[in-house]
Amino acid sequence: MPPIKHPINKNEILAIIQANRALGADYDEHTADQIYELFQKTAGTRELTPEALTQYLQQLPANERKKLLRPFVKRKHSLLGNVSAIMALSIPLLLIAGLIAHNLGIFAVLGFDALVIILMVGLD
Repeated sequence: MPPIKHPINKNEILAIIQANRALGADYDEHTADQIYELFQKTAGTRELTPEALTQYLQQLPANERKKLLRPFVKRKHSLLGNVSAIMALSIPLLLIAGLIAHNLGIFAVLGFDALVIILMVGLD
């Protein structure tokens, strides 16, 4: 006898998402497990494939899809890493500015570094 397939109900998924929103970010893993189990009920004995998940996510409205995927999005680079790279790259400029314009040159380079960091944070 083939397994009985349970159709996905949009209201079930919406209830899971709303419950997660009420409980907070600490329950994100539990929410993902609940949605995974819901997909497993629908799929019967087959495994959940990336194609099936992609197809399902495309059916959701854009704002719900973004809310659902937000915890899983990773930042490309950390802020500390970027600041460290900017400061490391400005060492030769600090040396040149310090030799030519002394304290004023050093402050100008550090001010430029601060401006670059502020603009970088603003673009994220």
